[in-house]
Amino acid sequence: MLRTQDVRNGAEERGCAVSFKAEFLAELEDCLRGYGAVPVSNPDALALFIEFVRALPESDQRLRCLEGVDQGSGSFWNNPAVWWEQVPRFGAGLPRCGSAECRKLLDDMLDEAISDEIDVLEMEIRELPS
Repeated sequence: MLRTQDVRNGAEERGCAVSFKAEFLAELEDCLRGYGAVPVSNPDALALFIEFVRALPESDQRLRCLEGVDQGSGSFWNNPAVWWEQVPRFGAGLPRCGSAECRKLLDDMLDEAISDEIDVLEMEIRELPS
């Protein structure tokens, strides 16, 4: 059974900052509960992905990279390819998902966030005065 936590409110009540991982888990859990932009195709697969992310250490390189990309422009949280396509469609059409599929989704999210960040930086460079 998936355990959901309201990490945002708990941290705010204690006057603490919410870690990137906790915020990431909260966003995924919101999608699972039906609060995402697009309905989830395979709730069991997304629940498995949430547990996969929960088991990762805070020091996981992919999580740290996503956090770093997000600090630049917010291109991870505001990326429709991630939150409107990858997350809602995760596990669709598969009889079952495992850690290989979870790793691939996390890698794909990171690739998309980095690609989006590069696009943002290129646009900012073009807007610089010559």
